[in-house]
Amino acid sequence: MSQKSLNSEPIEAELKALRPSVYTASATATLIAVMVFGAWQVSAAVRSGLEFPPTVLDFREGRMTGAIEKQIDHKLPARPWLIAVANSLRYKLTHGGGDQVRLGVDDWLYLTDEVRYYPDAAANQAARIALLSQTSQALDKLGVKLVVALVPDKARIYPQYLAEGHIPSFTQNRYAQALQALRAQGVITTDLLAPFAQGASSNKSPEPIYYRTDTHWNAQGAQLAAQAVAATVAAAGLSARLAEEATTFATQVSGPAAERPGDLIRLMGLSDIPNFGRPLPDNEAPVATQQTSADKAGGGLLGDTEAIPVTLTGTSYSLRGNFHGYLQQALSAKVLNTAKDGGGFLQAATDYFKDDAFKTSKPKVVVWELPERFLPAPLDKEGAWLKSVGLMP
Repeated sequence: MSQKSLNSEPIEAELKALRPSVYTASATATLIAVMVFGAWQVSAAVRSGLEFPPTVLDFREGRMTGAIEKQIDHKLPARPWLIAVANSLRYKLTHGGGDQVRLGVDDWLYLTDEVRYYPDAAANQAARIALLSQTSQALDKLGVKLVVALVPDKARIYPQYLAEGHIPSFTQNRYAQALQALRAQGVITTDLLAPFAQGASSNKSPEPIYYRTDTHWNAQGAQLAAQAVAATVAAAGLSARLAEEATTFATQVSGPAAERPGDLIRLMGLSDIPNFGRPLPDNEAPVATQQTSADKAGGGLLGDTEAIPVTLTGTSYSLRGNFHGYLQQALSAKVLNTAKDGGGFLQAATDYFKDDAFKTSKPKVVVWELPERFLPAPLDKEGAWLKSVGLMP
């Protein structure tokens, strides 16, 4: 046996004997660190203040401990961070986005509702279109013209970035059928699919017209939509209604391009995660629209100015991409924006038609921006809606 072997055997034996104690020490240190971290978290949660169920019965039947456990869980200082890290790991390791988001390719994200199947989709869509037709007729009696801006789904405009490469078969004809039905029932409707499809495929416009990480149109898409709505207003012979109060506007870039993490990143729980742990955010330069003509003096007894001639109602699309500003510019008219974030199909219109702003100073045109994906969703309060907002006796 060589001298080298003789010298190394005792060392190897010592290392083998040492390994269990090293592993044990490491595991113990890790366990202690976890326990200390957990104790600190619980202590911080308790210090933030807890509400205790008041009765002895609550304690005896376990409601007190259950309530305290929930409060401690929600008040843990690191809870949001831990959840965000878990969401990031889900995205990186399993390519998962949660229930509300569908992950596409090249960091494209889609709202699940755009490709969701509803058993009663056709009946729901027909009911909502009938309601819009009845609303149009009711407003017409009040001297107000309704223009519906039907917004195509992002998945319809950019199906090539879906994981499947195409939209589901049950959504293939949804937009065309809705547009045809609305117009057949006498509703003045803007077809946004045609200009959007052209804009998305144009070599002159290499930038997309929807955000990659957001369900909404971006500034380029919003401008296309505003121009299409203005063309609809003109084609319907409504421009003369707005001519007396013509106001000019101009839109300019108002700052440098910057990262814009979209709402779909937020729905994935990744708002506070660095870019390496989430889809890359969009980049966009902000734009702003300013009035460029002076207001006309009012002819009222008290010098009141004229009522705003156009009202915009609808969803968060009308609050994104400077759509409101572009619409004012395209119509050469002031526009009151009553759209709401997260309001669904009816909320913004409900609040507006019930408000004194509508009852005492009616506009000449109402533009109702309506995302396609809302049409097939389950019905809610549509049945009694016209009466509830005072548009039907």
